[in-house]
Amino acid sequence: MAIDGVKIIDSDTGYDIYNYVIGSYKDGVSVDKIVETMLAEEKDYCIDDFYSEIYWTALAYSLWKIGHLPDDVKEKTIGIIKKGADEFWLEIDGNALKQRQKNLDKLAIQLENENPKPIKVPKSKIIRKPYFKTGDVLAIKFDDEYGACFVSSVDEGPRKIEYHLACTRLLQNEKPNIDDFINSEIACGKQNTSYCLKTDCWFNHKELGLIIDRFEKIGRVELEDYVLGILSPASTLEDIYSEISIDKKTSNLKFKDTWELIRGFEVNET
Repeated sequence: MAIDGVKIIDSDTGYDIYNYVIGSYKDGVSVDKIVETMLAEEKDYCIDDFYSEIYWTALAYSLWKIGHLPDDVKEKTIGIIKKGADEFWLEIDGNALKQRQKNLDKLAIQLENENPKPIKVPKSKIIRKPYFKTGDVLAIKFDDEYGACFVSSVDEGPRKIEYHLACTRLLQNEKPNIDDFINSEIACGKQNTSYCLKTDCWFNHKELGLIIDRFEKIGRVELEDYVLGILSPASTLEDIYSEISIDKKTSNLKFKDTWELIRGFEVNET
């Protein structure tokens, strides 16, 4: 773990906790769920007294920032602060222990009082609906060819909608149907008992909307258990074409018949 300084949020762990709490809160996740998720990871973070200090102080500060600090988290954190900054800070810098203690003392005062200006959940001015759902099979119109993909994930929140498209190897002159999709190939491996997709085009709602006229839903599939093996940000039609046409020999990817991943399917009626 990288330590950038002696402040409460000055380490990889501190940043991770703060960003999760604040980001989840702004996305509309309930405070109870946020706290439950973070406390479930306590053992992973708190491997010794030094890391426990960082975990609890970062968590308490983050929850204080949103104005929802549970009493048990506050009491646990103040108890750690009263013990004093961990001696390991001296190994980071000769002055770090004293400087860290000043930040802990400041935090203790903050935690004993409600945050007068807590972070607020932003109000969504525009209600957006996803273009597609997970499992939708899409024909993609390029300039001179067609491709096919399925929607492997849709991440929907109050402030964002993001889509993950899993591209098959299919490229042909005519618009594909569900049979063409099923009989194609896809970059995929195995992770334990689940399929592991090795193809991804990750769009936000705005960028996908700029090329939405290039997609047509041709069906819907129910898939075997799978995970996203890679996350590849995309923003253009060219990004999708590059994903479909990636060179098999140089990519070192393994490919499977798409039908192996499919439990069942529906055909869009036209």
